[in-house]
Amino acid sequence: MVHFHLWPNDVSLYVYTFSDAEDWFCECPPLYTGRLCQFNACERNPCGHGATCIPKSPLEAVCLCPYGRQGLLCDEPITITRARFSGSDEFGYTSFAAFSSIPSLSFFYEFKLRFTLANNSSAVKNNLMLFAGHKGQGNDGDDFLVLGLRNGRVVHKFNLGSGVAVIVSDPLNPRVNIHTVTFGRSKQTGWLKVDGQRNRTGSSPGPLLGLKVFNQLFVGGYNEYTPELLPLGSRFPHGFQGCIFDVQFRTRRDSKFQVLGHPAFGRSVGQCGVTPCVHVHCQNGGTCVDSGSSVYCQCPFGWKGALCSETVSVCDVEHSPPPLCAHRSTCIPLPNGYTCQCPLGTAGLYCENAVIISDPFFSGNQSSWMSFPPMSTRHRTVLQLQFQPLSPDGILVYTAQHLSARA
Repeated sequence: MVHFHLWPNDVSLYVYTFSDAEDWFCECPPLYTGRLCQFNACERNPCGHGATCIPKSPLEAVCLCPYGRQGLLCDEPITITRARFSGSDEFGYTSFAAFSSIPSLSFFYEFKLRFTLANNSSAVKNNLMLFAGHKGQGNDGDDFLVLGLRNGRVVHKFNLGSGVAVIVSDPLNPRVNIHTVTFGRSKQTGWLKVDGQRNRTGSSPGPLLGLKVFNQLFVGGYNEYTPELLPLGSRFPHGFQGCIFDVQFRTRRDSKFQVLGHPAFGRSVGQCGVTPCVHVHCQNGGTCVDSGSSVYCQCPFGWKGALCSETVSVCDVEHSPPPLCAHRSTCIPLPNGYTCQCPLGTAGLYCENAVIISDPFFSGNQSSWMSFPPMSTRHRTVLQLQFQPLSPDGILVYTAQHLSARA
């Protein structure tokens, strides 16, 4: 406990106290700071236009752009004629486009679409292409329709509430650039035709014949990045990697196909053949990461910032290893390493030791001081103190109306 006494005439006695009861703090998980771990890089809301802000470090954020936007801060509009999906990013989110619900899917639906695959091996592994449905509750079973890629084959599955129908194509021909898919269902019977392959059919078990109405139709991925939120049997752990376009549908066998239209919302969807990395120039060996329409720089060791243009100080939390200064202390870089400036009531190389101060000692530099709550000194003030100087010059007491250049 620290006491510092002032005895002014006609002014109440003021005592500043550092209490052990107040000496607590939270040990924060990565990416969070603050006494209650309540702050991260997204608190300042750097992303615009409804983007999803992801804290990349305690001081840096990545913006996942909504449909129709691209760039580091999602401030650039983009025209999408052929949607490009990037799959699941390093933060676990998938790129997707969500469309308003399609009425009358209950007893018949048929979809046509075309797609191209990204040039990597994971593009054909286990990826969601199209989904509509919901998990069952109580006595109601799962209801969904889903299209996806699994081990190089297209999969069409549906559940009317009494069991899952599974229809699988032959392996995709890697020499075909643009693939064509037609899939649908009439009551319990479904079908799937891919490229020039023969038509595949399958039926769902149980007595139920119709699907329930859904809220949205998702293309390329799903807005929640946890696959367990989807009905069992419709789960693909990753989003689609490539372009999906010319999506059409009909809800009656004798009706014409309709274009799916403009999405209601989406995330990290780019234009096929266009990468926003063309406009982002990461510095100092940084790598531009293209996540659909979302983009950011992956910085090498020793660099940070949106474009990897800032050096990582030995005192930054991004530094490896991080500084060892205790909580509430201040890390100061030195030519060779760093030093820790200790708050009142602590001492040691890293300010790790608690101390009780009866006679404060000041080192004479600008970082050695104590401050006290405001008090009334307007008309008459008398201060009484004892001191032992170690140099002929120095500040004993300072107070001002404004602690700034206006003082």
